[in-house]
Amino acid sequence: MRTQEDDVWRWRLEEEGRFTVKSMYKKLEGLLLEARSVMDDQGRVFLNLWKSKAPSKVVAFSWKLLHGRIPTKVNLSYRHVLPLEASLNCVLCEGNIESTNHLFIHCVFARGVSDGLFSWLGFYFPSPPNLFIHWECWNGNSTKKGSVMATG
Repeated sequence: MRTQEDDVWRWRLEEEGRFTVKSMYKKLEGLLLEARSVMDDQGRVFLNLWKSKAPSKVVAFSWKLLHGRIPTKVNLSYRHVLPLEASLNCVLCEGNIESTNHLFIHCVFARGVSDGLFSWLGFYFPSPPNLFIHWECWNGNSTKKGSVMATG
């Protein structure tokens, strides 16, 4: 129902509806602390990655992979390497957009290969949601429940 009252601005972060620098500061501080927590987790992964005894080519590839710098269709499109009308669907499964996470973790074809390998080795490894958690699981640093490999 429409009224003839004038519209008024209301600041949702304060009970009275008025803007205060303090409320904005608290809101931004909360967002930054949340982002910093994620960045700390990722920073720990990168720090451990560079300390790895893996060959330098493997470490460099892993760094590129974790930064999303692998030439997937999404990245190639972002860099205007692919034509505008080109499909971004995965070339292996054609089910989802070919992003780094999809190609290395969630693709049905890639998952079939890794499941076959794990089965052959005799253990089960649940698919993690992203590459950072995947790396932490393999590195043995993950404390998240359900993210450890189970032997079968």
